Amino acid sequence: MKTEVYLSVLAEKHAETLRGADLRSFVAFVSDLEARGCAALGYRLTEELPVSRLCVKHLRGAMRVVVAFKEPGHAWVLMLGPHDERNRTYDVYTSLWEVCGLDAPPVGERTKPACCDDGGADPNLPETDDLVTRCRDLAKPPRRRKRPS
Repeated sequence: MKTEVYLSVLAEKHAETLRGADLRSFVAFVSDLEARGCAALGYRLTEELPVSRLCVKHLRGAMRVVVAFKEPGHAWVLMLGPHDERNRTYDVYTSLWEVCGLDAPPVGERTKPACCDDGGADPNLPETDDLVTRCRDLAKPPRRRKRPS
């Protein structure tokens, strides 16, 4: 079964900035995701819901992509970007925690189980629509405040 792949506004915005090998890596990933579903992803995150139903793939270098499956065969690329703990402003996980409503990164031991469940199925996340909306909101430029006259 072919997986339908959708990009959040936040993912689209970042994808538009990709060039060269980074762009080729992302395009190849999307094709693989369409063909193989959850098997195309590296691992599932292990923090509390909804984070525990999100999957990550390391692309090129520090580039990461975060995916949610609303239902079998329907994948949303929520975000992509560099993982850089030294610069939290641009770190993809900082954005992810914000979208998931977390004030700080989860603490504790993290494991990286396979994205697919034991039966090889996509890890469905009914809250995907809410996360897509939050990604859209995060992609909006900050409002400029009017100066007092």
